[in-house]
Amino acid sequence: MQTFIPYSFSCVLVLLSSVSTAQQLGTGEKTLEQCLLKQMERSSDEVTLGELRSLCANKNDNRLRKRNRLEHRASLNPFALLPHKPNYLLPVTFANISKRPYGGDPKAEKYQDTEAKFQISLKYLAVEDLMWNGLDVQVAFTVESYWQAYNGEISAPFRETNYEPEVIFNYSQPWSLLGLPVEQTYLSLNHQSNGQTGDLSRSWNRIIGGLVFAQSANVTWGVRTWWRIPEEDKLTPDDPDGDDNPYIERYMGYGEIAGLWNISDNNTLEVLFRNNLRSDNKGAIQVGWTFPITRHLRGYIEYFNGYGESLIYYNQHTQRLGIGVKLTNWL
Repeated sequence: MQTFIPYSFSCVLVLLSSVSTAQQLGTGEKTLEQCLLKQMERSSDEVTLGELRSLCANKNDNRLRKRNRLEHRASLNPFALLPHKPNYLLPVTFANISKRPYGGDPKAEKYQDTEAKFQISLKYLAVEDLMWNGLDVQVAFTVESYWQAYNGEISAPFRETNYEPEVIFNYSQPWSLLGLPVEQTYLSLNHQSNGQTGDLSRSWNRIIGGLVFAQSANVTWGVRTWWRIPEEDKLTPDDPDGDDNPYIERYMGYGEIAGLWNISDNNTLEVLFRNNLRSDNKGAIQVGWTFPITRHLRGYIEYFNGYGESLIYYNQHTQRLGIGVKLTNWL
């Protein structure tokens, strides 16, 4: 991949969003009128026009606003935890598993290219409307695991697990940036680690800022950038307080661009681009397709190509193709 790819992708996303917005503007008023007429026929005389307008406006909300509204409603339940990132299980994935990061470990020499991958991601809405309306504080935790499930020779170990706790300040009131309507603005304090020690330890701390654009009901895209909180160099190779991966930005870069296209209610296509903004690009691309199986269960196919799929492989090129099920999606 070349350095210009993310910028080209960004332009395509802007164009897609602009087209969707133009289409929506042309039909939005007509759709609202149709909804009002239908509700007036069905509703009793006690219902006000304002209530009908509010009902129809909510029906015309994009998927991001609908998710935000449902999350706030669910937060009233003291026993509820909310999905954060997608929750999925890929029982079968095929990848080029590199042995290099494991430093000659005899067990690693027997790692297989076929393994399972899954992600569990939850969040809790800790504070609503902090300081002003629409600014919430969320506490989230994500676990992503790579499991040698079919490798009975070495007792089917979990090859790599990444843990990602974060505190997120999320502002969900829309505003405009250069004519583009921003649906969500967020700032988070993020820690990511693989929970290992010694030479296998990988971790970093970041401050992440992002914008999410959703100008139509079917196209959502966003950009985020991060600043890594500096760490001291290791005094010795076994120093537990030093930097485990001092050159991680050369591979993970300083941000990423992602897009989500809802082809239909249960069919979605998602794309992620990452670039390190260097001539010797070490970026990544991930493409996912979600499709219906049952009412509450969706199939999921994921393809990854690049650097930084997991922390242990932040500086290793990986290709992976997997198929499985997705329990919760982005939207």
